[in-house]
Amino acid sequence: MKKTIYLHVGFHKTATTFLQWSIFPKLKKVKLIRKTHAKKLLTEVRLRKLNDDDVHRIRNEFEKQSSDKVPTLISYEGWTGSPFSQKNSKSAYKVLEDLRRIFPEEHYDVHLIIGIRKQVDLMTSLYVEFLHQGGNKKESEYIDELERNNKFSHYLYNDYLNAVEELFGDNYFVFIYENFKKGKDNYLLELLNYIGVKKVPKYTNQQVNRSYGVFQAKMARKLNTLFKTQKNPDGKIPEITIKLKRNFSKKIASKLLDKKKKTITLSPRTLLQNKLSFKLHYKRYHLSDDLQERINEYFKEDNKKLAQREGIELPGYYYEN
Repeated sequence: MKKTIYLHVGFHKTATTFLQWSIFPKLKKVKLIRKTHAKKLLTEVRLRKLNDDDVHRIRNEFEKQSSDKVPTLISYEGWTGSPFSQKNSKSAYKVLEDLRRIFPEEHYDVHLIIGIRKQVDLMTSLYVEFLHQGGNKKESEYIDELERNNKFSHYLYNDYLNAVEELFGDNYFVFIYENFKKGKDNYLLELLNYIGVKKVPKYTNQQVNRSYGVFQAKMARKLNTLFKTQKNPDGKIPEITIKLKRNFSKKIASKLLDKKKKTITLSPRTLLQNKLSFKLHYKRYHLSDDLQERINEYFKEDNKKLAQREGIELPGYYYEN
């Protein structure tokens, strides 16, 4: 008898963190393999060229964490690729091929969950995340480099679904971010019904991640040139982690960052991504009109094809001018 497995593969910035922290851990009808419990395996599939021995070993490791009584769920947005690795990273298509090797059709009934979001909004969010991580390129430089390294093609969703169907058939659910935002509970129920769960668990509406606004992004580009990070190894100021020993300082950090903290890192992100910063000034960040038009034009035809697929209620926003 085949084992049922659900693979939530991304894409990035499509409510993946919310699902991984607020929804999936509360499901009793599936066995969730958490990212924190399988980080090395997940990353290996995303990055490495796998030989047959690797595939066999990885399959066995996943088996150890799965259940014989209920379906297994693995959620890892990295399996749709590496958006911050601009050059020779493993493609999303190659990852799909390796997932099919790890979970072969003769032994596994594999169902994919694929989150999508209008490409211009997703790329805007990724650029802001790039600033979070210490990058300091202007938006035009960042987008130019994406296109130069053929990263735009990474988000041709219709092409991606063609590859999914070739390897896994029509066993997939397309989680459309905009439809989720429009009617959260009803759309969550559609997703959960797909994986055999009949009721949405209780969850908090607290925002898991809040991105930089216009002011924070502008300040981050300047401050990131000064701090030494992986994105800016030539920075002069090292990021320093301070251990919070007093209860008063822990409370202040908790109120400011909306999280309980035992340590705090002195970095541009700590200075800018907090309640005080957002209270001083917050306006949602958008790419320039020229960049938005360029990105929208690139994906317009592929999105039209995507809208014609049966069962996909794609907002016209994806392909209309």
